[in-house]
Amino acid sequence: MSIPDPKNRINDLSGREWLQFQKSWFLLEKNPLPEFVKFFTKYQYGDGHRGAIAIHPENATMRELVLAQNREVHQLAAQASQNYVDYVYLDFTTINSLSQLRQQQAEIEKLIDRIERQLRDQCYITIVVNNKHGENGSELVAWEMAKIFGAFFQQKDEKIGCRKTTVDAQEEKQNGWAPHNSVTYFLHFRKEKQLDRKAKIELSQPNSKVKKTPASVVGNFRKAWYVHRPPRRGKGVLLHPAKFPEDLIERYIKNFTQPGEVVLDPMAGTGSALVAALACGRSACGIELNPDFVEIAESRFSKNDPFQLITGDAAKAESYQNLPPADYCITSPPYWDMLRMRGSETQKKRKDAGLQRWYSEDPHDAGNIDDYHDFIKLLQQIYHLVALNLKPHAYFTVIVKNVKKQGVIYPLAWDIVAALKDDFLYCGEQFWCQDDQRLSPFGYRYAWVSNTFHHYCLTFRRDV
Repeated sequence: MSIPDPKNRINDLSGREWLQFQKSWFLLEKNPLPEFVKFFTKYQYGDGHRGAIAIHPENATMRELVLAQNREVHQLAAQASQNYVDYVYLDFTTINSLSQLRQQQAEIEKLIDRIERQLRDQCYITIVVNNKHGENGSELVAWEMAKIFGAFFQQKDEKIGCRKTTVDAQEEKQNGWAPHNSVTYFLHFRKEKQLDRKAKIELSQPNSKVKKTPASVVGNFRKAWYVHRPPRRGKGVLLHPAKFPEDLIERYIKNFTQPGEVVLDPMAGTGSALVAALACGRSACGIELNPDFVEIAESRFSKNDPFQLITGDAAKAESYQNLPPADYCITSPPYWDMLRMRGSETQKKRKDAGLQRWYSEDPHDAGNIDDYHDFIKLLQQIYHLVALNLKPHAYFTVIVKNVKKQGVIYPLAWDIVAALKDDFLYCGEQFWCQDDQRLSPFGYRYAWVSNTFHHYCLTFRRDV
């Protein structure tokens, strides 16, 4: 057994044990409560009190799991209580729809009031909750639950629990595409000493684009999560600081299109999506702001290839004028201005190698916008133009990550879905999980910060 680090303020784990928890996704094969308890609490704190946990809903099994870790279990009392707790674990996986969430919102807010009174400052809350996907869109229960708790506590991070896929007969009969329901969110919040509270939390309304009519025929790539290890990048495309792998894109192109159909990427970069489309026997078209990337992309095609690449701004309608209507679009935006953040080991390596560290110096480049809300508005504008260029019932996939900046999580994937509600039906998220990346002990001893090794692959449908 390892000796606890006396400087570790959060738990009794060694640096190696801490590191094992850092990965942002895990296989959900057993109840993870013991691992969360061990990470977010200590057996005994400096003032002599023993680690105390509140669980909801409380049952004998959950209680025994906590007691087995030599922690105490305290109830979240309706009245004032001196039984303070060091960690709260809330299981909301029985809520399967937004209507259920609305029905229980008042009770959830009463529960939050109890947590505020009993949870010690700078301590964590874990919320276990699912989104629910079906042929007529997604019930984004997890994201809406985060909105409720985010009004009272600071969201710090997320982990996703990935279960082996089990598919029922009803799912197999669906007309529209939707991912399997085999991912559970573990959302982490922290109680701050002082945080502005929102007076009222307004939950999102149901998607107005829901239709009962059958959608276009698609393939059967419906895994909610998968591990993908891309091959090493070629020398030419190393110049692009955030290229995504062609063999990953091919999965989506083969699933959502037929041979000969047109695939669009409005932020084409060095042409990965276009190369993948051609490899699948499709036609390809794209827009790219940076002329240097256009030159690299064009060098990857032959004269007879059915592709069209425009040097232009994807946020302007004129860039699409000479492009054909698309049967499918797949793209990946900049992850805000994260490439310009200082302290990135990857960026240092690129600088030392003389490689480009960000997309461009163009002020119109989405990767150069420092205001988050302006950045989301620009993506909304670009994807609205994509919608106008897609055929009816065509699908659209965005590959992106939620981002962490200066201790705050920005749910970029969630905000993109919210921004596109007027143009698309949201079908659901798949997770591209990585297991070939090196873990780093972010926040060691002081705060939990995950190594984000999962990407959101958001898929929409153009229902018009």
